[in-house]
Amino acid sequence: MSWIETLREPKILDMSIFDWVISLVVAAAVGKWLGIKQWPLFLVAWIAFGIWAHWLFGIETMLGYYVGLNEKPERK
Repeated sequence: MSWIETLREPKILDMSIFDWVISLVVAAAVGKWLGIKQWPLFLVAWIAFGIWAHWLFGIETMLGYYVGLNEKPERK
């Protein structure tokens, strides 16, 4: 098992805690860099963009499954 697979192993609702934490840290950094004052709205937009980008490139995710955009992804 690679180091990234090890980091992504702990899950909540079958979604990687590591992926969510990294995404939220990057969102906070980008929001601060852009001077975003409406943090909750920016966070919703950030997550929506991630869902859209995964859908656009055909990457099946659990969040995409939960919102009805793809089938449940196969896990190795």
